[in-house]
Amino acid sequence: MNTGACRGRWGHWWAARTGGPGGGADRGSAPIQAVVVVPVLIAFGLLFVAAARLSMAGQAVDAASEHAARAASLTRTVGAAQAEAQRAAAQSLAGDNQPCTATTVQANTQGLDAAIGQAATVTVTVSCTVPIGDLFFFGGGPGVRTLSSEFVSVVDSYRQREGQ
Repeated sequence: MNTGACRGRWGHWWAARTGGPGGGADRGSAPIQAVVVVPVLIAFGLLFVAAARLSMAGQAVDAASEHAARAASLTRTVGAAQAEAQRAAAQSLAGDNQPCTATTVQANTQGLDAAIGQAATVTVTVSCTVPIGDLFFFGGGPGVRTLSSEFVSVVDSYRQREGQ
């Protein structure tokens, strides 16, 4: 009768993992590993969420600047162009559910003063301040990030404008 049959090829490994005779060196290390690994995984998850939030905000700001420039280029007066750019950018950002803590819209509408028949453009810059500080538990990291986008739209050369 072989009394050492359970100590065959894998017997020593099994005894070491289960805390049997001669084993038990790894007992209690799982909680320590979890304490080290879980915060790192959470940090990577939050970093991914912050990157996704900034990417989506960048796309929303790009779309808002395009809409604002196009809306401003369709107006007939310089004053109406600035107001229309503000309205179109706000509407576009609201439609994308983009939570901006601050939004600025700057329109260069000098192209609307060009003589009829001349090529002209309207340039609109939209800036959006995106909050990301709420992703960090202990107040660490940047609190906000400002994204900006500029778009140029061509003014119809033969469309009548104010004063012409």
